[in-house]
Amino acid sequence: MSPAPVSVDHLAFPTRDLEATDHFYSKVVGATLVHAESGYRPSWKSDYLLITYALPDGTRLSFFDWPADTGPYPDDPEMPDDVFHIGLRCAAPRDVIAWQNHLFQHKVVYHNEDDGKSRRLFVRDPNGIRFEIFASEQARSNDDHEGNARAVIGEWQGVSSA
Repeated sequence: MSPAPVSVDHLAFPTRDLEATDHFYSKVVGATLVHAESGYRPSWKSDYLLITYALPDGTRLSFFDWPADTGPYPDDPEMPDDVFHIGLRCAAPRDVIAWQNHLFQHKVVYHNEDDGKSRRLFVRDPNGIRFEIFASEQARSNDDHEGNARAVIGEWQGVSSA
């Protein structure tokens, strides 16, 4: 029996040039900036900025940025393994547990994370493509107003260039 269905939630990539990325997706593609957050990720040993755009069909495109001269670049062998991925959302944390059991039964190697707010599994397909299967207490409807997201980006640019 298959575990609960998932849907594509987001595609995630690193960015080399935050301003060019923002211009391209906001102005050229016409996507809406819906979220921005900054923080520190211990597994990366680095601060980061995450920005997310919504396409008209609801698909999210997320991009990671790091402080100048401290973060890796897309072609850098030091690029954190979990930056490039396809995010698949489950309806509830119990569905992620069902996926974990399903992967285990099929002898698929996975890595799990649970920060108390979301439960995540990371797995690679036979082609090496990384997937994140997750459920989060934070609903997609919790998108920021574009003004809030732009304020986070502005703060990040002030800190990361200092």
